[in-house]
Amino acid sequence: MKILITGSRSGIAFLTGITLASRGHFVYMTTHTNEEAATLKKQVDVLGLKIIIFKLDIVKKEDRQLIDKLDIDILINNAAIGIGGSVLDLPTSELKKNFETNYFASYDLVKRVCNRMIKNKRKGRIIIMSSTAGLIPIPFLGSYCSTKAAISTMATSLRRELKMIKANVDIVLIEPGAYKTGFNQTMIDKIDQYTLDDSVFYYDKVKIHSKLSKLFNVIEKKEVNSIVVKIIEAVETKKPKAKYRAPLLQRIFTKMYLIFIK
Repeated sequence: MKILITGSRSGIAFLTGITLASRGHFVYMTTHTNEEAATLKKQVDVLGLKIIIFKLDIVKKEDRQLIDKLDIDILINNAAIGIGGSVLDLPTSELKKNFETNYFASYDLVKRVCNRMIKNKRKGRIIIMSSTAGLIPIPFLGSYCSTKAAISTMATSLRRELKMIKANVDIVLIEPGAYKTGFNQTMIDKIDQYTLDDSVFYYDKVKIHSKLSKLFNVIEKKEVNSIVVKIIEAVETKKPKAKYRAPLLQRIFTKMYLIFIK
């Protein structure tokens, strides 16, 4: 199969792309910048796999239009950013920036690919990467959690809509838990940037940073293999589930939270 993965410079998407290519799939791996694409190409070239790498900044319309020229069977919609900071402190411009990448640009990409698949009457699959953070809101990461809640809701609605018209396009939602890829630490570090001296949290910002860092140090899974296995299953199985979650302990906790706490 021909598969496109956005935001695949590192972490979960990187290992997913390499694994899919090693299993015989033709993979397009995209990055946010040309510099990242060049670095990724050096890493991948030595492996001798069927992978094409190019820059695809999903926020830019001209970049999203590049996909119109590609013949793909599966889109793995992964590109996202995380912005840390209190709901009270985060500038509206930063909240908009977070939603522009994680929701609006992602939504446009999904819409573009899905419509083409349906109009061409071909079987296709769109895998949307969300997060359990969209189900269990984390203090001071409200912006990121909100974007993931929105993209998960959109994916679920779209899947039900396509089922009504019996479209031959699968919509699959992937909701990873916390993995040690550096993504969460970057968000936490940004909290200080937006907790200024007029913030009600100003005198507690060191404690807030410390508590969140300790939390993620405890819960983060060091290896991303458990979620990559789920993504591979979502790609290769004939009848994918509507949702996949991992790692196991966090998946169980999420289910308990949704039943007994939310």
